Amino acid sequence: MYTKDFQDIDSKRVKERLVENAYDKVQIWRKIFLEGLINEKGEKQYYTLNEAANFVGIPKKTLEDYTQIFHKVGLIASLFDFYGKKMGFLRHFIRKNKSKIRKALIAERLKQYERKREKLLQKKQAQCSNFLEEFSSTKDTESIFEKISDNNIYNFESEELDVYQESRVFLPLLKF
Repeated sequence: MYTKDFQDIDSKRVKERLVENAYDKVQIWRKIFLEGLINEKGEKQYYTLNEAANFVGIPKKTLEDYTQIFHKVGLIASLFDFYGKKMGFLRHFIRKNKSKIRKALIAERLKQYERKREKLLQKKQAQCSNFLEEFSSTKDTESIFEKISDNNIYNFESEELDVYQESRVFLPLLKF
């Protein structure tokens, strides 16, 4: 995409957008943020979320709101079923199906938690098997006991301990 493509955006305020128009605007906004645009010199230039929102012509706060709405609706229904409807209809749909969305969100977070837990267990099993291989090949017992210390075996990185505990959804912490 080029920056000149966004020069002629109408400044007319739209009261309520159609779902497909809002979805397209959000996709363009995220693409500008993630991939950047090619400027007049032919160089790729990256923009902040606010700058990308200015290119799209919709406030950042509104685009973030649309992103949340699309995510919530996507948990229990296909977004394409609502093409031709207005965003207010989606907001009403979310209010009406709040309990279904909450259950779907909990199920999604539990799946994420389980995937992360499985990866962590696989990593720890690989570390233990590496340790056992090294243990069986080494005859010096003093160096082995140094490697057995709690700091070396259970050395967790901070990113591995991230637990999805947001918006009243609490999942158990990993304890080893």
